[in-house]
Amino acid sequence: MPLDGLRGHRELYDRLLAELHSRPAHAYLFTGPDGVGKALVAEALAHSLVCERSRGAGFCCRPERCPVREAARANASHAGAPAAARCECCAGCVQVATGVHPDFIRIGRAAGRTEVSIEQVRGLIARLGIKPARAPMRVAVIGDGETLNLPAQNALLKTLEEPPGFTVIFLIARSERALLDTVRSRLRLVRFTALPAAEIAALLIERLGVEPERAQGLARLARGSAAHGFALAEGSAPPMAELLGAFDRAATIDFTAAQALAQDFFANRSEALENFELIARLLEEMLCSKLLGACEEQEPAGAESMRLMKRLSDRLELAAILFAMEGAVRAATAVEAMANPRLQAESWWMDVARAVRGEA
Repeated sequence: MPLDGLRGHRELYDRLLAELHSRPAHAYLFTGPDGVGKALVAEALAHSLVCERSRGAGFCCRPERCPVREAARANASHAGAPAAARCECCAGCVQVATGVHPDFIRIGRAAGRTEVSIEQVRGLIARLGIKPARAPMRVAVIGDGETLNLPAQNALLKTLEEPPGFTVIFLIARSERALLDTVRSRLRLVRFTALPAAEIAALLIERLGVEPERAQGLARLARGSAAHGFALAEGSAPPMAELLGAFDRAATIDFTAAQALAQDFFANRSEALENFELIARLLEEMLCSKLLGACEEQEPAGAESMRLMKRLSDRLELAAILFAMEGAVRAATAVEAMANPRLQAESWWMDVARAVRGEA
């Protein structure tokens, strides 16, 4: 089976694959935390339908380790990158990997945009109305589904109500709550859970060669997301050191400082969700250290960050850590439900400052 990089959701993938080849739904909604494998499963299912060498579980591409995809990403990032990469895949799988297969459509939030636009959805709908050219059916993957604006959702609704019989749609979102009830009710909901830390650690060791002890620490901070674990390991993670430093100075935070922190680290919904979730996990580590001393031997993000977390756990009152952690979780939930991220951040930092000063 080529999908050997899928962790934690193999049984779910097998079940969906069997469903697609027996009695498929016309549209699926994959929900769950970022970086847990939702998009990987959707693309694997697409390959299983369009592969020209071996349809089904034996499709010939390896989506999690595809040289064609790696070359495309490199070309997007570096002007002098190689124009193409060689692989042993069939023409259909290569075309899916490069996004040019006539029967595979992928849309998502464009670079520099905050939403999936109605223009993107209209273009998708127009292509879905055409009969498949090479594969048994057309496959569409809609990423960043939580950012579909209301006009885009309403435009998609008619297609979901009366879908072409030769089409299957995979809509990927963090949560179904961002979608209209009328849209959500026409999708087959599939929930993806966070990955166990052991699975993330195994991926870090296997893919990046991270030392086992460090991989275990990073996995604990990855919030159940392999993507976050990779980001932490490669140094492109959310600003952990800066957030810990701000928490270290929490007693001195006033409204102006809270506003600055909100602007710097919680300016948009995606950034706010990542940073509130990261803060909650850091506070959980502090709580673990304070109550059990169990985190002292770990170095999840480097020695300096670990020393600061240990110092904070020793200095802060238990009630303040619990208050801040619960508040971060509530704020993340509110942001996910479309609350203003900067206002949530300003309020949270002010509450934390009062709690650290013993005023809450």
